[in-house]
Amino acid sequence: MTGKSVARYARVALDIPGGEDFDYSFDEALRAVLEPGAWVLVPWGRGRRIGLIAELVHDTPVALERIRPLIGPVEGAPRLPASWLTLVRFAASYYHRSFGEVALPAVPKLLRAVPGARARGSPFERARQRGPSAVSAPDGGSAAAEPDRAPELTDPQHAALQALQQADGFRVFLLHGVTGSGKTEVYLNWIARLLLRAPDAQALLLVPEIALTPQLLSQVAARFPSHPVAVLHSELPDGERASHWLAAAEGRARLVIGTRLAVFTPLPGLAGVVVDEEHDPSYKQQEGVRYSARDLAVALAAQCRVPVVLGSATPSLETW
Repeated sequence: MTGKSVARYARVALDIPGGEDFDYSFDEALRAVLEPGAWVLVPWGRGRRIGLIAELVHDTPVALERIRPLIGPVEGAPRLPASWLTLVRFAASYYHRSFGEVALPAVPKLLRAVPGARARGSPFERARQRGPSAVSAPDGGSAAAEPDRAPELTDPQHAALQALQQADGFRVFLLHGVTGSGKTEVYLNWIARLLLRAPDAQALLLVPEIALTPQLLSQVAARFPSHPVAVLHSELPDGERASHWLAAAEGRARLVIGTRLAVFTPLPGLAGVVVDEEHDPSYKQQEGVRYSARDLAVALAAQCRVPVVLGSATPSLETW
């Protein structure tokens, strides 16, 4: 055969113990709509499962009589940005795990569940139907609320903000300041400028613990009342987490606040990353796929060519 080999099989990551990827064949009619990162419905035993295409290949080590055809793409599923796929592949390689072991746990369970016979639409369509009110300011805040007036910056805060504003492309900054010195105010001022640069710009703010999200969410929602905010952590109700994840993945949420797992959120318009309390050991996942969210945040920023700010009163040795 001459020229480029034509892909005939889809290597699909499934949410099953072991995290293996499985090869499926597909019809010529599906070739135009299948790509790495596409969500597909596949046969599994006597049932069906939703999977994520890790790659398209032209050959397979599996005996041909064991290959089954995939059913088709999942309706309403968002197209995942290339930067997300790159980060997942990097994490899988760096931490010696499979693509599926890294990618699928980062996606809310409701979006990976095969709908029952009575369900209307795909899980993505149902999560989308929750509407923009699912991603909003806390305590009934709305886009019509008056934004909080930003306090005047001190000289050290102003100097830090100027340095961040001058960043062009990927750079790593350490924002070193004692507790109460106003690091959060620097974050918010910097993010305000990032969001003004482009109508689709997004910012990711990571915090080490779930207990820290309500206060930060209140500050962010008060400062940016016209920008939808998504919150992602393990204690959110399944439906809320699914709608927030989808809003972030589709670019509807301009700001995303979350704990370590949020580093794997697809963000098509990512313009900047903040890792607050970067020294905190809670950024290290100790069960399942073990990883450091702080390190992956730096890798993500490098791949997307955007600045990342590591904030701490007591920086880790690696960062220092």
